[in-house]
Amino acid sequence: MSVRHERVLAALELKEPDRVPTMDLMLEYANIYEILGKRPLPLGFLYSNPYAVRVMDWVFPRLNQSFGVDYSMNAFTYDRTAASVKMGYDSAWVIHVPIYRFFDTKRAYDIYGRAYDVTLDGKGNLGTPMYREGLISNPDDWRAWDKRDILRMPEKNNRAYRRVQRDFGDRLFIFGSFSGGLFEITWQCMGFQRYSVAVRKERKFVESMIRFYTDLYCLMLEAMADAGLPGVLYTDDLAYRSGPMFNPRTYEELFGDSYRRITETAHALGMKIAIHSCGNVYQLLEWFCDCGFDGVHALEPTAGMELARVKELVGKRICLMGNIDVTHVLVDATREEVFAAVRQSIMDAGKGGGYILAPTNSHGGMSVQRLRWMLEAVEKHGRYLLEEDFN
Repeated sequence: MSVRHERVLAALELKEPDRVPTMDLMLEYANIYEILGKRPLPLGFLYSNPYAVRVMDWVFPRLNQSFGVDYSMNAFTYDRTAASVKMGYDSAWVIHVPIYRFFDTKRAYDIYGRAYDVTLDGKGNLGTPMYREGLISNPDDWRAWDKRDILRMPEKNNRAYRRVQRDFGDRLFIFGSFSGGLFEITWQCMGFQRYSVAVRKERKFVESMIRFYTDLYCLMLEAMADAGLPGVLYTDDLAYRSGPMFNPRTYEELFGDSYRRITETAHALGMKIAIHSCGNVYQLLEWFCDCGFDGVHALEPTAGMELARVKELVGKRICLMGNIDVTHVLVDATREEVFAAVRQSIMDAGKGGGYILAPTNSHGGMSVQRLRWMLEAVEKHGRYLLEEDFN
């Protein structure tokens, strides 16, 4: 086992490794290309050319019919993993999501029934599609929805993760990831207002969807374990900046058994599993522990999450991950500010182990230079120094 793997495993097991481990979650083409020294595709130029747009609007639907949804994600998954290795991270949240299809150059949808606006980043690359609405409104829509591509996902993910684990697994602790959790997928396929009504008045309909995706997630875990991955990052945004989107009791009623089944399956397969949720999750922290997760990410400071307080509340039960701000610190802060933020996070959560330092999220405005400063700061201050050693 490599030093990096030992370091990450120690933190996930609430032990004190040789230094604070780091995790990458870069999802932006521009930054990945910059790290790897690759030239981006000229999509910005193509999108600004009305003749090119007309051709692409004709081609995209035919690509869907001819090639399904696999035509770009394998290369992205490989490149983003290679970028993590080149930067020197200990671990990486690696996403493989061959789920998008395009109506045309402006609109897309996915195999789960979610519609998006297609976006470009400031450098002419495809950005993360912006969720617009759901395409499934009632039980009849759900029964009629073509689920063949969904059911192919475990095999596709196994193929992609097997390759990155083979080429990079000895240099990086790889957390595999599914595209969205049970809450995200089920509400987004119909829209939040419609979903809120369905939870109250059509509970069996909602529960049938949750059962379907719970079964699928467990198959995905089998596929990831078969590919050799040591960990999984389960992603499910459950909170706003002000607190949970639903009453925590409702989350337990809807998802508690499924979450426990997912974590038990991962552990039975020999994998660690952490949960990612943006927002203010104070009211959910104990529940995450009770559900069996090994770690929790993102612990957003801009959502009021104070790392020292989280450490005090649940630091003996679950590994804390994240907390480095992506609104200023990793966007336009000075080197001194980046170092100060890293130093503070290590002071707040590093002592005694059980902390993995990482950005709270990924977006196109993040700076590769500031990510490098973050990693430099961890090398300098990540040896679990006591607070007086920082003075």
